Amino acid sequence: MVYGRSVLSVPNEMAYLPAVQAFAGEVLKSVGFAEDDLERMLVAIEECVANVIKNAFEPDQKASFQVLFDPSATGLRVIVKDKGLPYDPNRVPDYPGQGGIEEVPPRGLGSFIMKKFVDEASFHNLGKEGKELHLFKHLPRKNITEFSEVPVRRSIQKPPSKGSRPSTFEVRLMDPSESLEVSRLFYRTYEYSYFADVMYYPERIAALIEEGLMTSVVAVSQDGEIVGHLAMLKETSGEVIAEAGKGAVKDSCRGSHLLTDMMRFLANEAAASGMKALYGRLVTIHIYSQKMTEQAGFRDCAILLGCAPADIAYKGIAETLCQRGSYIYTFLPLQPLPVAAVYLPPHHEPMLRKIYAHLGLNRDFAAAVGNAPKLDYSTIKSKIITDTNAAEIVLSQYGNDYIRALHYELKNICIKKVDQITLFLDLHDPVTSTACSEIEKLGFFISGVIPCLHFEDTLILQYLNNIRMDYSLIKVHSQMARELLDYIRSMDPDIQR
Repeated sequence: MVYGRSVLSVPNEMAYLPAVQAFAGEVLKSVGFAEDDLERMLVAIEECVANVIKNAFEPDQKASFQVLFDPSATGLRVIVKDKGLPYDPNRVPDYPGQGGIEEVPPRGLGSFIMKKFVDEASFHNLGKEGKELHLFKHLPRKNITEFSEVPVRRSIQKPPSKGSRPSTFEVRLMDPSESLEVSRLFYRTYEYSYFADVMYYPERIAALIEEGLMTSVVAVSQDGEIVGHLAMLKETSGEVIAEAGKGAVKDSCRGSHLLTDMMRFLANEAAASGMKALYGRLVTIHIYSQKMTEQAGFRDCAILLGCAPADIAYKGIAETLCQRGSYIYTFLPLQPLPVAAVYLPPHHEPMLRKIYAHLGLNRDFAAAVGNAPKLDYSTIKSKIITDTNAAEIVLSQYGNDYIRALHYELKNICIKKVDQITLFLDLHDPVTSTACSEIEKLGFFISGVIPCLHFEDTLILQYLNNIRMDYSLIKVHSQMARELLDYIRSMDPDIQR
């Protein structure tokens, strides 16, 4: 197994393609890919690298670009980065959802092959820093059903009376060797409706824990059975904020406050490790998790509509939704956060000030002066989350092209029939104060704010791609969440006013 990032600097000449492929092949072997997956990934890398050599630079231009290899316990990410000609992915014909390769337009063939042969493919416009294409391939792992003892789906039973439950549970850190038992807990709780399919792959769970990207807490009964699970997850090892989630409790143990106990344990672990904060994304099909996080000290700060699939089942709590699910973002600081200047959009300022007061955070609400972008090109990163058919866009730096760049990104995502798009903006950048209203003309509308996620203070906007929400089906618990939901509804461009 190789560790750490490898970087190749490649001249833009086709003669160097075999060398790139040879190196890539050795990395793929070392990471642990079988022959079929190795060959597929090599084809995708070849298409990507050849495309940069042929199209990213002027015909007579001598230049170089980078190919980066990021191995991990769960797979391999390959990043091809260049500072060549600007590229618009919207102009490349999309491959058809049905049918075969013979139906793909010639100009879309390379894109078709890349997307078909990898698990994730995403394009990132970095402004003056160029552009990147990310390819990711998961290592093959066993699904829970492939293990010798397949968990039996049990019929829903009324939980036993309080007196018949175990009187005490041990809450502790999970050992990676317990991944199979945790996967079985998720199967028995959600069957196969849980949107994050990583929880059905014991080896992936163990790999994430060993890599330091997931810290899992379990509740264990007196007879040694794992009856509860909760985790915090980071996208990279250097993150200062982690998402608390991946919660499951055995049917017969509901009502024992296990999630609250596990959340408090998790918060203590996060604080001890130097994390600044935890956040959660809570379902709105019921209010149980909202009450639990409130008891643990979390405070609501945003509501994201339609960001979860409708087919999540909550055994013994609720059946599947009749519309896409919505989340409440909730936030827990683990250490004092410094007072910082934030530039609120004037038309949302009263509501955003309320949220900050609810979070108990002091902020310098500054007035933006001279807030035009100082750069020509924006820096934007986006990704599609296939598990939920949703997307995220992070606008890191404003350029004079920010509206055009966002419009291109939005169009590219929408034509892929992604249902919901979340946009993150930096509230420490004065441009956000005036840019927000311009961005909302594209169809985005307010979601809320959250500190420490992507930026020190982040404004969250949302976009619904041809879906409408029945707000009466969204269940919220706190007074802040009720006020925010009403406010979001008043800003929803699809609501007739």
